[in-house]
Amino acid sequence: MSPAFHRLSEPAKGVLFAVIAHLFWGGMAIYFGLIRHINPMEIAVNRGVWSIPVAAVIVAWLGQFDEVWAALKTPKTVVILALTSSIIVFNWTFYIWCIQHGRTLEASLGYFINPLLNVVAGYFFLGERFSKGQIFALLLAAIAVTFQTIATGVFPYLGLALAGSFSLYGLVRKKVSVSPVPGFFVEVLLIAVPLLLLEAWLASKGETHFGNNTFDTLMLLGCGALTAGALIFFAASIKRLRYSTAGLLQYISPTLVFLTAVFIFHEPMDKWKMLSFVIIWFALAVYSISSLREERAKRQAANMAQTEI
Repeated sequence: MSPAFHRLSEPAKGVLFAVIAHLFWGGMAIYFGLIRHINPMEIAVNRGVWSIPVAAVIVAWLGQFDEVWAALKTPKTVVILALTSSIIVFNWTFYIWCIQHGRTLEASLGYFINPLLNVVAGYFFLGERFSKGQIFALLLAAIAVTFQTIATGVFPYLGLALAGSFSLYGLVRKKVSVSPVPGFFVEVLLIAVPLLLLEAWLASKGETHFGNNTFDTLMLLGCGALTAGALIFFAASIKRLRYSTAGLLQYISPTLVFLTAVFIFHEPMDKWKMLSFVIIWFALAVYSISSLREERAKRQAANMAQTEI
């Protein structure tokens, strides 16, 4: 690391790491666009399988193998992480399919909506309550989905399926107290055998590209490095950032996906679609401001409590 990096404050390092992680995630749309000819299931398979050695190296570097063994020795944790790994592989496959079939805009819509779906999940499953700002943001999101339906003539089920599966992943993942990197390593370990069996099935049908040529092989290998790399930078950032800051930065990746869809993939963008995205962005602004105020109020209450003590 350069001397300039070491002079950064911990929050500044957190922002840098978060931006890098979201650049990884946002850039994956272009990456997957370069291998449109490969079955999305094979891409998801390689994304999971080749994440294993990368994640193993990082876990070893962080000295977190004790947490991995502890997770693997706990049956309940294994069952939950097996479920979350299945959900995330579905999410990966669906996202890649969207890109390959010219539906990248819908994918970006899903990831914009995801934070709002997390609020809904928190209300129904975690006993959380809506703030006025969150209610207004959710109403705006519903209006945006209506406009998107008008624009395409079809309910945007693809984007909502992506958002819903990722929200479900986060909700279930909360059930285990395993750190992000060891947790991800266990997830890909648990799903490795089913993924390899799926690869064998694709090979039996003559639908695999790994090993066919240098380009395809290297691109499939790179899926694992990109996936694990994004997670590592995100995990490093989340330790150094306030929740509100991390929440604001999460919009970088879907914005990059949106820009990729419009300016690189040249997917059609009419006034109705544009209007739906503008409403979503406004809804996210309302949501973010509401979250910032809520966090500030909690900090002030905590400071007052400490002062009284």
